[in-house]
Amino acid sequence: MSFSGIGDMRQHFQLSQTSSRLKSQLDTLVQEMTTGRKEDIVEHLGPDQIVLTSLDRQLSLLGSYASANTSTGQTLAAMQTVLGTLEDQRQASSSAMLAINEASTPSQLEETGRIARLGFEATFEALNTRWGDQSLFAGNAVTGPALADASDMLADIKATALGATSATDVAAAVDAWFDTPGGGFETLAYQGDPTGFMTRPADQTQDISIEFRADDQMIRDLLKSLAKGALAGDPTMGLTQAAAQDLQKSAGVNLLSVSSSLAGVQSRLGHLEGQVQDAAVRIATQKTSFGMARNDMVSADPFETATQLDALQVQLETHYALTARLSRLTLTEYLR
Repeated sequence: MSFSGIGDMRQHFQLSQTSSRLKSQLDTLVQEMTTGRKEDIVEHLGPDQIVLTSLDRQLSLLGSYASANTSTGQTLAAMQTVLGTLEDQRQASSSAMLAINEASTPSQLEETGRIARLGFEATFEALNTRWGDQSLFAGNAVTGPALADASDMLADIKATALGATSATDVAAAVDAWFDTPGGGFETLAYQGDPTGFMTRPADQTQDISIEFRADDQMIRDLLKSLAKGALAGDPTMGLTQAAAQDLQKSAGVNLLSVSSSLAGVQSRLGHLEGQVQDAAVRIATQKTSFGMARNDMVSADPFETATQLDALQVQLETHYALTARLSRLTLTEYLR
C-alpha cells in the first residue's frame, strides 16, 4: 500500500473520530436542553458530588418520615370513624330507651332491648376495628382484638345480674361487672394492653401517644348502659314490667351523659390529628428546600447550554465542509 493510501486511511479515521465526538456532544447538549439537567452529574459536580449524595440521603429520609406521617394520620382518621359509629349507636339506643314510659308495653320493651343489644354488639365490633394489620383500640397489643366476643360477654353479664329483681339491683350488678378491678370486663372482655398506649411517629423529631383504648371509662359507661337496656328488654331476666321500664329509662339517661365524654375523646384525637398535619407541613417544607438545593446542583443552565449548542453547530458545519472538501481532493488524487 502506498504512503498516500495510508495517509488517506489515517485521515478518514481521524475525521470519523471527530464526527462521532461532535455527534455525542450534540446528543448530550440536546438532552440537557430538553430535561434541564446535566447529563454527566459526576463530571459536572466534581468534589461536590458528596453534597449531592447527602441531599439525596436527606430526601430519602424525609420520604420515609412523610410515609410514616401519612400512616399515623390515617390511623387517627380511622379511630375517629369508629368513634362516629359509637356515637351513632349511643344516639339510636338512647332515643329508643328515653321513649319508654309507664305506658310502654312488653313488646315495646323487647324491641328497645333488641336495639340496645344490637348497639352493644356493634360497639364491640367497631372497637375491634383494625387498620392494616394492627388493632386500633388495644393499646400496644396491636396484633390481637381489643375486646372479646360481644354475645359471650353479654351472656356473662346476664348471668351475673340474673336473680336481681329491681332496676337498681340489676344496674348495680352490671356496674360491678364493668368497673370492679379484676372484674368481668378486665378479665374477660378487654383483650388489649391494660397499661400502655399506642405510639406513632409524626415526623423525625416527634412521636405522638394515642392515649385511648377500649378499656377507657367512657367505653365502659357506654357499654354498661347498652347492656342494661338489653337486659331490661330480655323476658328471661324475670323483671317486672315496672322494673324493666325503670331500668331502660335510667340507661337512656346514662347514655346522654356519655355524649360529652365521647365528644371529649374525639376532641383529643382531633388535637393529635392537628399535630400530625403540622408535622406533615414541616416535612413538606424540608423536602421542598432540599429538592430545590438538589435541582440547583444538577440543573443545566439554559443560556449556557444554548451557547454551547451554537458553538457546536459552527464546529459541525466546519467539520462537514472540511470532510466534503477532503473527500473531493482524495478522489481527484486517485483519478490522477
